[in-house]
Amino acid sequence: MRSKNALKNISISIFSQIIIILLGFLSRKVFVDSLGAEYLGINGLLTNILSMMVLIEGGIGASIVYNLYKPLANNDKDKIVALVNLYKKSYGILSIIMIAISIILYPFIGVVMKLDKPIDGMAFVYFVFIAKNVISYINAYKWALINADQKGYVLSTTNLIFQVITTIGKILIIIVTHNYIDFLIVEVVIFIIQNIVNTNIVYKKYPYLKEKSEYNIDTATKENINKNVKAMFLHNIGGYLVFSTDNILISTFISVKAVGLYSNYTMIINQLASLLSPIVNGIGASVGNLIATEDENKTYNIFKVSFLISFWIYSFSTIVMFILLEDFIIWWIGDNYLLSKSILIVILINFYLNGMQNAIGTFKNKAGLFVQDRYIMVFNGILNLIASLVFIKYFGFIGVFLGTTISTLTTVFWTQPVVVYKHLFKRRVKDYFQKYIFFGGLTILLAILTRNLCNILISGSDIISIIAKGVICTVLINTIYIMIFYKSQEFKYLLKSIKVQIINSSMFKNILRIS
Repeated sequence: MRSKNALKNISISIFSQIIIILLGFLSRKVFVDSLGAEYLGINGLLTNILSMMVLIEGGIGASIVYNLYKPLANNDKDKIVALVNLYKKSYGILSIIMIAISIILYPFIGVVMKLDKPIDGMAFVYFVFIAKNVISYINAYKWALINADQKGYVLSTTNLIFQVITTIGKILIIIVTHNYIDFLIVEVVIFIIQNIVNTNIVYKKYPYLKEKSEYNIDTATKENINKNVKAMFLHNIGGYLVFSTDNILISTFISVKAVGLYSNYTMIINQLASLLSPIVNGIGASVGNLIATEDENKTYNIFKVSFLISFWIYSFSTIVMFILLEDFIIWWIGDNYLLSKSILIVILINFYLNGMQNAIGTFKNKAGLFVQDRYIMVFNGILNLIASLVFIKYFGFIGVFLGTTISTLTTVFWTQPVVVYKHLFKRRVKDYFQKYIFFGGLTILLAILTRNLCNILISGSDIISIIAKGVICTVLINTIYIMIFYKSQEFKYLLKSIKVQIINSSMFKNILRIS
């Protein structure tokens, strides 16, 4: 059942993301042509500034979700309702705090926003972003429950429809009005309607959520939540300083337009990540249940499979972007929006490092191991900020990304595996790092080999050349990986799982029935 739900979540999400990605690139093209890079920068900057609101959340959501896995597995409705109500009340209070802090922050926006000319309606733009954040917080408990229950696919079709409607609506409004405020209004109105529809779906799926009865949470669970919240708060601080300060630094020390140029790269990377995340999240949704119900040997074996999957998809993706990303930007919006090759390489290194942490990070979080490395995360964030500030002074634009690389390699790269191997797997962490070094070396060698082969065989940045290079990358890289890993236990397990799911699928059964 666990594998079936994971595969269902993955397949539906990937299909949805492909459609959303295609529409997203079209929307960005229209946006750039109509409003320019500066408005892209404003979009990215405000998103990063307001993402600091995650700090006030303090890890409440993650801790409650962790405590939901066992009652969901046991169908303990009383405890589920109690935890969900706690989630709901907590986030209601946090929404009010978020509004208050946002109002206080508004006068300082101009300090970090280097604009060529003032933007009309800046206050309205700012508070539209706040409104979206508040709406997300108010409804967060519903999505947390359905995801913890491995039923995220239930909302996928609805979310896909609304994503399509939102994107088409934004494209049309930009073409007609060329107005950024109108663009945001369309987005937030549809977002509100989407949340109302999804709420009704969740309530139909879990009708007991509407019960007015109060259920008490046992002392042990309360203590566990409090302990994890304190730890997660430090994790959130570290995470924000690492992942959400780049645009702020670029805007403050370079320009908002530079944020816009960078945002095109992050959009492509994030769209690719969103395509990959259903695989990671689909597995992740099952990991919590796995840890709650299986022994450490079974858990460790599944981790090794997850680690191989993470390497495969992120290594392949990194190499493909190394070869194709610049060509794609030239074809998509023009060479005026290119950053330097060195910046691209550092951005991709950070993408790879972050992606490779997915497997170990997922098992760490699903096991509730928040306390063990809480101070490291804060140190990582502070180191990232200091290194970025120093490097941007001496190296310019690229310095922001070098700071992230240095802070990652000197902190979480080491600490997360140590924590998981010691407390969850109870095995030596040396095995992890040996495999990681092998994976990293293989990625570098294949990147050089594939790029040289593509450059020899194909030239140009037109769509035909991009597709041809993509085909070469796909065939060459995956063929080599299959040749290297086909005898490994992890690959055999993965292949067996895929075969079982195909055989058990309703489509396959219908084919057999017809034949």
